[in-house]
Amino acid sequence: MMNKLCSIISGGDFSSLDDIEKSDFIIACDKGYEYALESKIKPDLIVGDFDSCDVLSKIDSNNSKIIKLNKEKDETDTMFAVKYAIEHEFDEIFFYCFLGGRLDHIIANIQAASYAMKKINHCKVFDKKNEIHFIRDYKIVIPKRKNCSLSLFSLSDCCTGVSINNVKYPLNNAILNNCFPIGISNEWINDAEISVCSGILMIVISRLI
Repeated sequence: MMNKLCSIISGGDFSSLDDIEKSDFIIACDKGYEYALESKIKPDLIVGDFDSCDVLSKIDSNNSKIIKLNKEKDETDTMFAVKYAIEHEFDEIFFYCFLGGRLDHIIANIQAASYAMKKINHCKVFDKKNEIHFIRDYKIVIPKRKNCSLSLFSLSDCCTGVSINNVKYPLNNAILNNCFPIGISNEWINDAEISVCSGILMIVISRLI
């Protein structure tokens, strides 16, 4: 059975909406709707308190379902979208326009992705300068990239059974914790094979130039 894919367009810095056509369902969060319009993408759902821009005036009432959130709330627009995706039993999430801008918003988005990983095995972030994968009890192959670094971070207290092969600094059944960045700035030898047995592992691919 194929995974059901939900894509979430947040309100950070714009990133191209690569592979969004693979989505079974698209959620635009507040300013993310403007990004969807610019890219001629029709979201299935628009959510937000709409405090960051005048989105409501641009929404065609016949276009998409809208959920208007209170400005005073315990969860961000992206977090609401993540919960919606989980409640509707999507197996995988792609995030767009997820990074950039305020640091607190970036951290909140990473925490929202971490929350999603309690229920699913893979999330992916698309960005101009970075690509991020979140995995749990999962194996992934990252194709060799030129002029990019490859880093691993534990978002849980610790990640166990971490292995990475075909890189300059391999690991085999290692333990990573969230207090020491031992997994930063690795280098490809060939396509990198990465796996984790338990815990939430964040894989960051960053352009060097």
